Order: sequence, then structure tokens, then C-alpha cells
Amino acid sequence: MKIKTIQFSVFISTIIIGLIVLSQLFWLRKVYLREEREFDYQVVRVLKSLYGGLDLIKDKSLNLNDLISRPAPNIYVARVDYWRSKEAIIGLIDDRLEDFDVFTDCRIDFYDSSQKRIFYEADIHAATGSHRQSLAPANLRMKPNFNALILYFPNRNQYILSNMLFWILSAIVLLGVLIWLGASIFYLQKQRSLNKMQKDFVNNFTHEFKTPLSVIALAAESLQKPSSKNNSEKTDRYASMVEQQTRYLQNQIERLLRNAHSENSQLQLIKETVNVHQLIEDAISNLQPLIDEKKAEIILELEAENPCLIADRNYVFIVLVNLMENALKYSANPKIIIHTHNKNKHLYVSVKDNGEGIDKKNLHKIFKKFYRVNEGNIQSAKGFGIGLSFVKKILDSHHAQITVESVKGIGSIFTVTFYQNGVYGKENSGIVS
Repeated sequence: MKIKTIQFSVFISTIIIGLIVLSQLFWLRKVYLREEREFDYQVVRVLKSLYGGLDLIKDKSLNLNDLISRPAPNIYVARVDYWRSKEAIIGLIDDRLEDFDVFTDCRIDFYDSSQKRIFYEADIHAATGSHRQSLAPANLRMKPNFNALILYFPNRNQYILSNMLFWILSAIVLLGVLIWLGASIFYLQKQRSLNKMQKDFVNNFTHEFKTPLSVIALAAESLQKPSSKNNSEKTDRYASMVEQQTRYLQNQIERLLRNAHSENSQLQLIKETVNVHQLIEDAISNLQPLIDEKKAEIILELEAENPCLIADRNYVFIVLVNLMENALKYSANPKIIIHTHNKNKHLYVSVKDNGEGIDKKNLHKIFKKFYRVNEGNIQSAKGFGIGLSFVKKILDSHHAQITVESVKGIGSIFTVTFYQNGVYGKENSGIVS
């Protein structure tokens, strides 16, 4: 399956999971509102049975909407014209709450409109209640213009939520399953990407070592021929080829080992005064066989008045070699400009090439391990895809910055910025295009 197809599937799955979560939240809200209505209905039934069981109202033609009001979601006010026995009223309410399955604490207040005060209070505690005195809220101390029986349910919301416990747990389980599914999809996608990176690395590894090993084998075979033994010029040429390819393999193996070591620990820097101009010349000398093979033009614009800095010589050398080597490998007819200059206590080193260039969408990926641009003639060049990632790690350890500017079909400019008097800053890499 193609990566774009998998990414699209992950995107669609994420949207679906998001919609399911939203629908769950919407559904739980609807269940809560339904439970609220059910609670209100049962309390109204309790008060209706109270009116039916005791003669409390003069005008029998009044309906429940005229007799019962709700100044707050958990407060019910019932009009009373004739007071009956307080014990009878409380006992009837207690029985009816149990009959209609309203198992939560209730405060009952008896209000006298002539005296403008509550003259009696009582609590009905459910079997699962707290059995503590319920403190009435401020808006319970109302002053209606009629005698009233006030019912206050302090734990109404908690009681409704407890009735929804099964649905809430079901929603939580479903949400957990969806999160696990989403995490699994993400993990599988990540593993697939890692597997692809490993496969590409093995392919690059094979390609990287196949050519020099073939050259060494051919040179060794030629050296064993009688015609070569009597021809010192041919022997020297083949010996030089073996030496060159052996050095190349040693450098690549050292690069791999350095990179593998850097994954498990911080780079151990041996800092000293380093002349970057001298390192540039050493790097060019090291790459001379590749320069000759590619017939490259190297232009030096070493304008820095102060080319020295405190750094690890070997690691800075690796940075310069990697940048120059990439410029050589990814250009058909290399013309490379190496420029240095100073500005505001910084040393700038740039390597400009006339290669294929890098598409803007790939710029932010080039410092990732094993990543190689897969377009044009770039992928045909040999390499592990670890050079720039290692360069980035080295520069991070030196608190230096690397930026890249690239135009497709024209070339790229990699610029390294070293701070010559202390730490450069927190941001260690940048990409512009």
C-alpha cells in the first residue's frame, strides 16, 4: 500500500474517531437532559399526590402549573392555602419520593406569607444520602406572597449523574477503545515509516560499499596477473586505486560508527583553537580524488578576517567534508563556491553548489536521519542519508546554526554560523527557501 494511501486512511480514521467522540458527547448531553426531565416529572408527581392526599388548596380548579413553580433547577415551590399537620405532610412526601424512585436528600421548608418567614424546616435523607443537614442556598430564602411548601434537592445534579453511570462508563470505554485504535493506527504508521527507512538504509548501505569493493577486487585480480608484475606503472596505478578505495571505505565506516555512537551518548568534544580556513583546505585535499573524478571547479572566497574559533577540530572537519561532498555528489558539473566572513562576533561558512536543488516541501526533512530526497538524479547519488543528520548533531553540540537556501534546478547554499565568543543560542537549526 502506498504511503499517501495510508496517510489518507489515517486522516479519514482520525476524522471518523473525532466525529464519534463528538456524537458521544452529544448523546451523553441528551441523556442528561432526559434524566433531568424525568426527575422534574417525578417531583411534580410527588406534589400532585400531596395535593390529592391532603386538602391544601381552596380553588380546586387551579392546575399544577398555577400551583407549582421552579425558581431554580433544584427548588420547587408549591402553593398552600390550608396548613395541615407537618408530620402528615413530611410523611406523605417521604413515602411518595420513595414510591416514585427519587432517592436523594430533600429539604422541606414551610413558609408563612403573613409573617414573611420560614417557620419550620425538615430534612428527608435517602438511604444512600449523606445524612447531613442540607444548607439552603440564598435564593431559597424567598418571600412569595402566598403560603408555600418549598422542596430543595441539594444533590440533584449528582443524583442525575449517578443514574447515568452505566451510560457514562459505556462512553468512557468506547472513548478508550477509540483512543487505543487511533494510537495503534499511528504506531503502525510510524513503524511502517521506520521499516521503510531501515530498508532504504540497507539499500543505500549495499550501494555505498558495492562499488569500492568491486574496484578493490578487480585491482587485486589485475595485480595477480603476470603482465602487471612486470609493469611498475600499472602496479602503482592499481595499488593507488586499492589505497584510495580502502581509505574511502574506512571513512564511511568511521562515519557510521560515529553516528551510531552519537545515538547513545552526547558527543564528547575536545575543544581547541581551530582555524576554519585551514580545515577547509584539508577537506578539499581529502576530497581531491572525488573532485578530480567529477572535474569540479572549487572557488574559495575566504574573506573572514578572524577564521578561528574554539571547537572540536575533528568534528568541524566532518561538517565541512560532508557539506562539500554533498555539493560534489549532487551536481552533474560541480561548481562549488566556499565563502567565509565575520559579522557581529560570528563566523559564517557557506557552501554553494549548482546542483539539482531541493524542493521547498523537502527542506525541513533533510536533517532527519536516513532521509534522502527521492526525485530527479538526487537519489542516484550514493549515500546513507545520515550525513546531514550527523552534521546537525555536531553543530547542536557546538551551539552553532545551519541554514539552507535552495532553488529547484539552480542549486543550494548551506550556511553554518559559529559564535566566536560563547554560546550561539537556543535555536540550533533553521531552514529558509
